[in-house]
Amino acid sequence: MKMKKAICVMLAALTVCAAGLTSCGGSDSGSAAPQTSAAEAALKSIDASAAADRFKNEIKWVDSLNELESGMIQKVVGVSPDLYSKGKVYIGSGGATAEEIAVFEAKSIGDAEKIVEAYKNRVEAQKKAFENYQPKELTKLNDPLLENVKNLVFVCISDDKSTAKRIESELI
Repeated sequence: MKMKKAICVMLAALTVCAAGLTSCGGSDSGSAAPQTSAAEAALKSIDASAAADRFKNEIKWVDSLNELESGMIQKVVGVSPDLYSKGKVYIGSGGATAEEIAVFEAKSIGDAEKIVEAYKNRVEAQKKAFENYQPKELTKLNDPLLENVKNLVFVCISDDKSTAKRIESELI
């Protein structure tokens, strides 16, 4: 009888230990994986066109902005269509301001870096173009929102960088 009681106590103790170890292990690995997947899924689910529209609609612009047709993006801003799967670009319609929005979903992280580099070149070219024509535009050109997060590239050249940063942070 004592032997059966001892075996029952040992089995109960082993069951409690096994349950404790299993739940601890499952909790740590289970909670970390979904958070990473959720973050990656959120980045992949951002619609470049809708994101660009948010910048356009939520920031106060001096100029009216016109969307560039896909065939004009490479000609005007220097970003090859081979680098992105989705993208949308708005530029000032009158040419009197340097205001601009661009959001791209690059095909890879390396392509995103190439898009950022192309936009850095565009900003430098715009600085030269505006320095004598509209020197007040240099303020926004000297401090644009120009960032990439994984394969997403955000560009916003406006007088309201704080709103642009807020929109970007809400998107990612």
